[in-house]
Amino acid sequence: MSIAIIGAGAMGKGLARRLAAAGETIVLAGRDKDKVAAIAADIPGDVTGASIDQAANADVIILAVPYPEAANALAEAGPLTGKVLIDISNPVGPELSLAVGMTTSAAEEIQKLVPQARVVKAFNTVFAELLDLKLSKPDTPPQVIFAGDHEFANHRVEALIKAIGFEPLDAGPLKNARFIEPVGLMMIQLGHGLGRGSRIAPRFVEY
Repeated sequence: MSIAIIGAGAMGKGLARRLAAAGETIVLAGRDKDKVAAIAADIPGDVTGASIDQAANADVIILAVPYPEAANALAEAGPLTGKVLIDISNPVGPELSLAVGMTTSAAEEIQKLVPQARVVKAFNTVFAELLDLKLSKPDTPPQVIFAGDHEFANHRVEALIKAIGFEPLDAGPLKNARFIEPVGLMMIQLGHGLGRGSRIAPRFVEY
């Protein structure tokens, strides 16, 4: 399975490193092809740089740009018909407020932009720093909440989460991104607003 990551910020690079370490073939894509190619060259494994339109050739596409930039990035990528598109964004407004919600979500708005794609919400509750964690069997891995409307796409995303050593948590249909995204904002508030740092993640457990 080939994976394209649109966006070479902290999350994009972190996901590229971890997925490449898991043996996946990664295309890191951005508007400045030369810049992303240089970034890709510094990541161990099968990672190459590309323009955004070339990302559409991958089986799975991770949209790793800030939510305000999503529409332009997707316009460059094309219709993405039948592609699995993972939205990792948090719609952050002024003073760390929720810019989109609660009758819709960033993920649902992205699905409207590319209606032929299979959008899954995931990774928005995980800080980039956690993507560099070295985990062994006794360790408790970070939990990744995901939601989507397409069973095939959900299984693909669940498999990727497991491949990087994290724990998937299926949160149901894509409309439940309306609840997942506020959790992402809560993590930003805890980590940066309240000084807890970026080595924290939410976890749901049974008692």
